[in-house]
Amino acid sequence: MYSKIERGERRAKREQVIALAETFKVNPNEFLTLWIADRIIEATENEKELASGALNTVIKYIKNL
Repeated sequence: MYSKIERGERRAKREQVIALAETFKVNPNEFLTLWIADRIIEATENEKELASGALNTVIKYIKNL
């Protein structure tokens, strides 16, 4: 399963990202930040005209939490 994730054939789940961080003795938040960033990139990669506006909306939302 992990080799498929490494080759890009499968997406890692949140729990798997945490397990990998523990295995490599890395702060899980570092891996989770990269995991979330990768999901955002995937969601916006074909939306060049709209991606910036969408990200600004998300930033405003996060600031209001």
